[in-house]
Amino acid sequence: MDYGSELQRIKSMVSGCTKIMALDLETWITKGFLQNERIIAVSIATIDGYTEIFTGDYGHDDQIELIGKLSAVMDEYKPEVIIGYNHTSYDIPLMNTNTVKMAFGDKFWPMKYYLGTSYVLDMMYVCALHGATLSGEYRIRSLKKVVNAPEYSHLNLLRSKDEIDIPGMSKGDAIVWAWKNARDSFLRYCRGDVQDLIELYRHIFM
Repeated sequence: MDYGSELQRIKSMVSGCTKIMALDLETWITKGFLQNERIIAVSIATIDGYTEIFTGDYGHDDQIELIGKLSAVMDEYKPEVIIGYNHTSYDIPLMNTNTVKMAFGDKFWPMKYYLGTSYVLDMMYVCALHGATLSGEYRIRSLKKVVNAPEYSHLNLLRSKDEIDIPGMSKGDAIVWAWKNARDSFLRYCRGDVQDLIELYRHIFM
């Protein structure tokens, strides 16, 4: 693969787009991948500086409400490009799984519309391509490794992946613990993911 040409192909597709939205979900995983996860937060950032984090309550399963709030933001913002990190394999399928049994008229059609008509761009692959243009090696990396990579050290990234790092806990358990017990740290963690994606997009494509 010609990494530079492939990156240029993607750049040509998003060229001229001005409404860029990043989204990310935090979940409480109880059984396994896409098996009864509960959405506990929805984070949104846009290229023009808007950031919003919607969080659920521990005692109330309100993930449908959280998806509805995302849909309302999409309806107002009307994104042309929707970015995330592995969101094409996780976040978006999870939202669809949670809404598939809803009544036809209640299915958050603005969200479905923009996920179906915007350019849905997974930054996991973009960053792998961009890294390959610099090193010659195409590598899928975690977002934590990407934001801490030397080639991005000059960027104004929040790098909040270490905000929730509790010895003896898995990352998933630590996220849920912080959601319940350390809300400020949890919010910084959520904000960092989407804002850093916006900055990476800006650096690579603008």
